[in-house]
Amino acid sequence: MTAPFRVIQIGFGSLGKHISSSILKRENLELVSVIDANPELTGKTLRELLQDETDSEVSLTEDLHTILKTGDADIALVATASSIKAVFPTIEACLRSGLNVVSICEELSYPYQKSPDIAGKLDQIAKENGKTVVGTGINPGYLMDLLPIVLTGPCQTVDTIRVTRHMNSSYRRPSFQKKIGTGMTKEEFRKNIDEGKITGHVGLVESIQMIDAALNLGLDEVKELPTEAIIAKNKITNSFTTIEKGNVLGLRSKGVGKRKGVEIVTLDFQAYAEATPQYDEVIIEGIPRMHQRIEGGVQGDQGTIGMLLNMIPMVIKESPGFKTMKDIPVPRNTMRYWKEA
Repeated sequence: MTAPFRVIQIGFGSLGKHISSSILKRENLELVSVIDANPELTGKTLRELLQDETDSEVSLTEDLHTILKTGDADIALVATASSIKAVFPTIEACLRSGLNVVSICEELSYPYQKSPDIAGKLDQIAKENGKTVVGTGINPGYLMDLLPIVLTGPCQTVDTIRVTRHMNSSYRRPSFQKKIGTGMTKEEFRKNIDEGKITGHVGLVESIQMIDAALNLGLDEVKELPTEAIIAKNKITNSFTTIEKGNVLGLRSKGVGKRKGVEIVTLDFQAYAEATPQYDEVIIEGIPRMHQRIEGGVQGDQGTIGMLLNMIPMVIKESPGFKTMKDIPVPRNTMRYWKEA
């Protein structure tokens, strides 16, 4: 006999709304609770908040701990912050309440260099409670780390890896366009980047470290280069804003991993308004040479939600502890996986 996996969702921001909608469309998932810190959402139902998308009467609450006391779920999806320090208390509470956890926190994707103490604590807490926690997403979590790792499978030798993500940000949610500085002057962009008010892309260093750990490349230097603004040559208007000539379309972030001064891994992330063509590309120089290009690119929000939902059955089945995407079986679509009742 089978049953759906019971899910608690934590975080109902601009992406969280789409996560809820996607969960409700999967027959093998049952959304039992949604938690968000915004008091204006408390008591409102998904039917109200998602309008014509669902008739679900699940209501939002701020009270995570009361929900956790019910013990009425299999897994928690955490979609609240990019910082591992920010999400740690929430993940800890979920694990101690008997829930597995999947999070799209970028720094959770591979935290062993930046936050080894937190990674160790999460592993210990997860094992003590017989549960599993994984950080995932489309990037980091798949396109710029796990995918190139898997593509090296047929390679007798690997000399260098270069991954490029070239994205038209006009098709992304407004919060993403804001995060990459769309419409700002060059001076505003630099000031906001330097002060941490906008973050651009988060996770390049974590992705390189995951690749290095998986392939034992022996990198002795991993760093992210200063973020560059991409400037409009003409006036552009999209769904988010009007970008004047000379202002910021978006950004370019680049991370490199070196061995003895030689670039072995290069990750090149470019997201800006009206970028064309869109693509995701992996080039592995080795024997044989591998070159994969996804024309049109993977839509980031859709891909992130897909990774999050597809991990649910796999994480529940995985052995206890803190895991990264290189540690668990190759991801796949799991919409037809069910819980054994």
